[in-house]
Amino acid sequence: MAPGWLVMALNLFRQRMRKTKHVISKGRVMSKKDILLPVIFLIAGLFVTCSNKQNASRAEALQKERQIIEKVVNDNIKWALNKDLDLLYSTIRQDSTFLIVNPDASLVEGFAQVEETAKSFWMDLRFKATYSAVKDLRVNFSESGTVAWYYCSLDDFGEWNGRPYKWENARWTGVLEKIHGKWVIQQMHISFPQ
Repeated sequence: MAPGWLVMALNLFRQRMRKTKHVISKGRVMSKKDILLPVIFLIAGLFVTCSNKQNASRAEALQKERQIIEKVVNDNIKWALNKDLDLLYSTIRQDSTFLIVNPDASLVEGFAQVEETAKSFWMDLRFKATYSAVKDLRVNFSESGTVAWYYCSLDDFGEWNGRPYKWENARWTGVLEKIHGKWVIQQMHISFPQ
């Protein structure tokens, strides 16, 4: 079935052509306006259709990218349940520009500091993650589609030397960048609502 704009343009063109036959039979010349108007409708309609298809394709592509980012964000916190450092490292930018702002305003600056923290704290036998949940995750994209930012609520529970800790409904925001076809977290910030 043809789109409505196309039907309208073709009907207008047919009407103009019928009028033109009548005008030509009486010896009058057809004006540019008689042909130009239907052609303009046709070109505008094609432009709108192509634009709509491009927008739909971009929306589908961004939805796929959003699903990948959701996995990256979830993996970035859930790695601790099994102490899977490779999984953690696969989610973050592995250079000096990586940044974490912790709830106490302390900073983890650069991948080297992440590795140090992993060895000295997260991989210590006294540390045990017991539960994590990413809730109400929202992801937005830059116009280029290579940068994204997210917001969510985070529950992260565990133990240190047998003593429980509980981050419940923490606010977690971050920025990801698509580098060599792979989404990685560039920076993140975790805070608690007052």
